[in-house]
Amino acid sequence: MNEFICRICGKAGEGQSFEAWVKPTFMDWDKLVPGEIICSDCLFWFEERSEELARRVGKEKPQRMRNYSHFIVAGEWIPLSKGDKTRMQALLFASPFPELAAVAVSGQKHIAFRAQRNPPGAAGGWVQVEEQALYLAPDKLRAVLATVEALYAGFSKSEIETGDYAGYRVLKFGLEAWQSLEAVVSPQRGSLLFQLALFLAQKGTSGDGRTQAAGHRTAGDSMARDAGGLQKPVSDEHLGSVSRPDQERGLHKQPGQVYQLTLPEIEL
Repeated sequence: MNEFICRICGKAGEGQSFEAWVKPTFMDWDKLVPGEIICSDCLFWFEERSEELARRVGKEKPQRMRNYSHFIVAGEWIPLSKGDKTRMQALLFASPFPELAAVAVSGQKHIAFRAQRNPPGAAGGWVQVEEQALYLAPDKLRAVLATVEALYAGFSKSEIETGDYAGYRVLKFGLEAWQSLEAVVSPQRGSLLFQLALFLAQKGTSGDGRTQAAGHRTAGDSMARDAGGLQKPVSDEHLGSVSRPDQERGLHKQPGQVYQLTLPEIEL
């Protein structure tokens, strides 16, 4: 029986002619290796009408692989939708670390085939976040996520991502509380670790999928009471957006709102 090289993973095996399979909309030409086929394992990750995926996620109709994040833990394939961020957090913080972790932020790109396999029993490992790979130490994600979620209790994800905060929300949250959290998150802004934490962040959680204690949720309110009356409501028309704290001059006023192609063996 003849074996050919897969253009996706570079392994020898059986599969479908790559030229017959590939569509004009295929965008990952730069990830290909010399070969003739797409192997059966790689075809699995590109499936657009998967009945097995539908069964796993409890849907009646066949599902697209690219719409889901994918994890493999102890040989078990675990596909998750965007609504399953609590489970994603739990898997990334669990010991051992997943053998494969591919987090689909947009849900519009095939990313699982790019994800690098981690050795079983590892304490950390590679996570594919959209088209980028991140080597993740869970404790670092936990720390960033806890800070992002504390901010998310009073601000939008857009504000946290850009550092462009609405002034009235800063006052409502508490100036000192905001400055303290922003000082921690600001150096991380723009990094892939920060983007992953922002995607995973949920309201009312502690950074590891558990509900926050009431005392943690009210930290901003406590600081606001000590901020010399800053907690009083202020009309939006008198406030611009706030970019970030300046350690020397206080607040800046701003105008307006501003691979490795190693593939896992799947046990189904």
